[in-house]
Amino acid sequence: MGEIILVTGGARSGKSSFAEKVASNSERVLYVATGIAFQDDMEFQARIKKHQASRPKTWETLEVFQGIPEYLNAHAKKYEVILLDCVTMLVTNLFFQALGEQELTNSLADKIETEIQSVVLEILLAGSKADAKLLFVTNEIGLGVVPENKMTRIFRDIIGRVNQQIAAQSDEVYFVLSGIPKRWK
Repeated sequence: MGEIILVTGGARSGKSSFAEKVASNSERVLYVATGIAFQDDMEFQARIKKHQASRPKTWETLEVFQGIPEYLNAHAKKYEVILLDCVTMLVTNLFFQALGEQELTNSLADKIETEIQSVVLEILLAGSKADAKLLFVTNEIGLGVVPENKMTRIFRDIIGRVNQQIAAQSDEVYFVLSGIPKRWK
């Protein structure tokens, strides 16, 4: 089983840069980018292009939020490092895909969370079969105020529990603050 590392922190804390630095010690890296821009979202498209340009050209990139476990089951053995950036975008995309046009009830939220945790578990299992180092980047969103609306509170709770799920399986957990990583586990 490969090593699992979780890197968390606030927005623009330097967590992606830190994870990329850890990954740069290896030659065969898969970068799983889970942020998908809508066609009319030029700002987010520009962010994605900036991220793409900053990665080493030798790294392979997989830009998806669906089918990650299946891809890893088929291809993960050829990588030394699998860097998933970021869990928050993965959860966001899976959450809104599952929600669709439905009204968000507590029972639907529970169902969606179970589905998301299942996907995360499948990613962990698929990566561990490859003996690759798994690097997860995520946002720590539980340090702020309690959100004022139901959907945001539910989402915050889901991503918090998913982060805990990954941290429990991780060999190392880092919190990055203003570009400075601190190891917690």
